Amino acid sequence: MTTNKKHKESSAKIKRIMQDNPDLSYEFVRQLLIAKDEVEAGRVEPYKSG
Repeated sequence: MTTNKKHKESSAKIKRIMQDNPDLSYEFVRQLLIAKDEVEAGRVEPYKSG
């Protein structure tokens, strides 16, 4: 998939989420989707308290 196509799909996804949740900022939604992708790719570790 080309970078341009990925960008368009990502922008469309953010737009849909923002329409359903107008109280959320663009940046919050963008960061949420980045974090979701990182979790799905296994690039995070569980938080360990103490």
